[in-house]
Amino acid sequence: MDDLELIRIAKAIGDPTRFAILKAIASRGEISCGQLAELFPIAQATVSHHLNVLVNAGLVEMRKQGQHHYFRLQKTTLERFGSGLEQILSEPP
Repeated sequence: MDDLELIRIAKAIGDPTRFAILKAIASRGEISCGQLAELFPIAQATVSHHLNVLVNAGLVEMRKQGQHHYFRLQKTTLERFGSGLEQILSEPP
């Protein structure tokens, strides 16, 4: 994982609302955008925006079923992020 990927993921989880959304997805396995909107005191459009950032960072995967969009955690990305961050930070300057 290169520096740009690490930074994109760090920025995605650096926002407190996105981090809370990511935790909600992780704890439920899979959840729809509408269900997520019910959990947070923000508009569904705002939830969708945050989900877009998480998808673009590779942290969550979206599955469409009819009119509904379902999201689940991408554990592989988190594992790569942790390993990549550790490797980059342990390199000599």
